[in-house]
Amino acid sequence: MIDEHEWRSVLQVAEDGTFSLAAKHLFISQPSLSQCIKKIEGELGMQIFDRSQSPLQLTEAGRIYIEAAHKMKKLRQDLLRQVDDLSELRSGQVRIGSSRTRSVCILADAIASFHQRYPNIRITLVEGSTARLREHVQQGHVDFALLYEPLPASTFNTIPLMEERVFMAVPPHHQLAKKYGPQQPLPYPSISFTAFRDEPFIALKPNRRMTDIFARLCRETGCHPKVIFESDSILSAAEFCSKGMGSTLVTDMVIERGFRGESPFFFNLEEAVETRQLVAAYGQNQHLSKAAQVFLQFIH
Repeated sequence: MIDEHEWRSVLQVAEDGTFSLAAKHLFISQPSLSQCIKKIEGELGMQIFDRSQSPLQLTEAGRIYIEAAHKMKKLRQDLLRQVDDLSELRSGQVRIGSSRTRSVCILADAIASFHQRYPNIRITLVEGSTARLREHVQQGHVDFALLYEPLPASTFNTIPLMEERVFMAVPPHHQLAKKYGPQQPLPYPSISFTAFRDEPFIALKPNRRMTDIFARLCRETGCHPKVIFESDSILSAAEFCSKGMGSTLVTDMVIERGFRGESPFFFNLEEAVETRQLVAAYGQNQHLSKAAQVFLQFIH
């Protein structure tokens, strides 16, 4: 009942909602999985799953078992992390949560440098939305995730990494950029968000921090650019901007990475836009392994 194979099986069925899908993810046959679950239920004297519903739902006993299984999973992960520390980075792994943009702009160089220095440490990169990354941290699926403040101190420990500023990017030959000549002036010239009323604009999809900043600028200025496209990431939006599709909001992290072709033209916004504090976030009661701590030193 407390065997690792058994509690992992229960967790997988609870996640997938069917025995057939869970069996595929566990690489075992469905009859073997069903037999395993029945064995656990026999030892408990109660059913874990309500089989009359589709997808399968947890019974009250199942919810108690799942809570205990998550605790056992976390204990195992903490044990492995602490044992990895004793190996002086000769083996082990670092699991990192990140968005695609932060993976490309921040982690790519760090992962390459870390791997060169510690070739026997396996790096696992889990990408997703901010909401999904927060779940991964809380559930112990990653050692840490690159997230932005504010985060609830009751749930997350954070290590500050860098501050990011927000800028407006316009296509290279946009009429607003023409008067400045062929070269990008430094510092960037200033412009009001209201200059983009009814202008073609590349926004980000919902549940992203930059989407919130865009919505606040629209609300506070009464200016509503013409959204022609919604991108999954700031990085993609900036590339589409460089191809002339429309203007977009970017960060200095994206600007510093550079562009495959001609670079957009950048403006400071006259409106107040808060800087974004990027942090490495990990669980409040989570042990941050030595390998993860060392990896963070590679992020500049």
